[in-house]
Amino acid sequence: MASAGLKIVRRNFLKIGAAGAIVPANFASAGDRQPSAGPFDAVKDSPDYLAAAKEAARWIRSAESRTDGGGYWLPDPDHPEKTATVSLPNGFYSGGAGIVLFFLQLADATGDDSYIEDAKRGGDYLVRSWRESMASNPAQLSYYSGLAGTMFGLIELWKAIRAPSYRDAALQAAKALISAARPMGVGIEWGGPCGMSGDAGTLLCLLHLLDTWGDRSVRDAAIGAGARLIERAEPDPRGGLRWQGFPPALMGAPEGTYWPNFQLGTSGVAFALARLAHRTNDPRFLAAAKAGALNLERIAAVEGDAALVPYREPDPSPIYYLGYCGGPAGTARLFYELYRITKEDHYLAWTERLARGIMESGIPEHQTPGFWNVACQCCGSAGISDFFLGLWTATKRPEYLAFARRVGSQLLSRAVDLDGKGYRWYQAYTRVKPWEVTAETGYMIGAAGIGASFVHLHLAEQGRYRMPAFPDNPFPTSSA
Repeated sequence: MASAGLKIVRRNFLKIGAAGAIVPANFASAGDRQPSAGPFDAVKDSPDYLAAAKEAARWIRSAESRTDGGGYWLPDPDHPEKTATVSLPNGFYSGGAGIVLFFLQLADATGDDSYIEDAKRGGDYLVRSWRESMASNPAQLSYYSGLAGTMFGLIELWKAIRAPSYRDAALQAAKALISAARPMGVGIEWGGPCGMSGDAGTLLCLLHLLDTWGDRSVRDAAIGAGARLIERAEPDPRGGLRWQGFPPALMGAPEGTYWPNFQLGTSGVAFALARLAHRTNDPRFLAAAKAGALNLERIAAVEGDAALVPYREPDPSPIYYLGYCGGPAGTARLFYELYRITKEDHYLAWTERLARGIMESGIPEHQTPGFWNVACQCCGSAGISDFFLGLWTATKRPEYLAFARRVGSQLLSRAVDLDGKGYRWYQAYTRVKPWEVTAETGYMIGAAGIGASFVHLHLAEQGRYRMPAFPDNPFPTSSA
């Protein structure tokens, strides 16, 4: 049954891409579907995911620049003139904070303290330089691209090492972050986009800080940010609320373009409000989060027991992204967070419906317009693998672990090491510019996040899966 306002023809669902291109897809009704059989299903011996993670670390190490105050990593070693790609050099998306987090995870999985030393050098550099990074671009404050992500990395480093300098720097960064907010409407905002790439992501990092070190000023700021996010919502005539999470002009899109998914739109904002509701027991935040979920249900393309949400509206050639930033690997997190809070089966059903949208698309054996030449955590294979591992820990369904392994095996087959420095992954990060192919080091965009996904797969196969409590992760962080 198609959702309101959409008429889905079975042979066309998920198969029509940009310019009407036909994309291979395995899609059948619930009654006649057979288990998919790809080349990775026949692999009986597990790939050595941990070795792959170590190889990724070896390449990242080759890109390190050391200073008297610590170390940092070139974001794009083939172009050493670049100081950052998507974020500040100290940020989480493509900067040092995310790479520190990868080394911490690898140290935990291997027991090799040399990775701790890598993380400490990166952390020392964050402690020394976060203020000058903020001064160079005070608009960069969010989880993905700036100060909030740096703060998150320092919190996690303190948890692992307990060095007071990391705690002090995280608290100082939090104070600067709160001071940078401005009163607006019924609450506060930071003057940028309201989506996960802006204020919603910053709010999540404040909640992460609150869970680590309780502080009234942090709680008050989080509540003020949540109140302002509700105020910025727009009713949708199809039902529920939606958020214009990112200005179209910044994406080179026509005025009025709407992105509903996690990084740029409604699902990310609603997730942050759901997490805030859980932390404060304030019903207005939960009501807004549910209204956001309702809007996504109403605009989703649904067939049988699978669904996908369009990448953007309007779009003359509907494209369904599959990854974290603009697809189910991110958007389904809202529904699982609501299930975790409310225990309403409806939200778990939608979580799994979106997961099946990925599974029925034909990946990883085939590319689709929403799963192009991309490997990273943001919009590619690494983020999809981690999403299915999270869903596996939550539901204990073996098919989710099996799918994560298939995606991981495909990802491992794409590793490149032509110069002997270690594994990296070349990808066209920008879908509409397939000729721009790069290999990067960062967490959301490059080898650090891909390596972390291999760490998680290795631990899952060893029966000891665990990962950090990311601010945007609603799933259990351990298989225990």
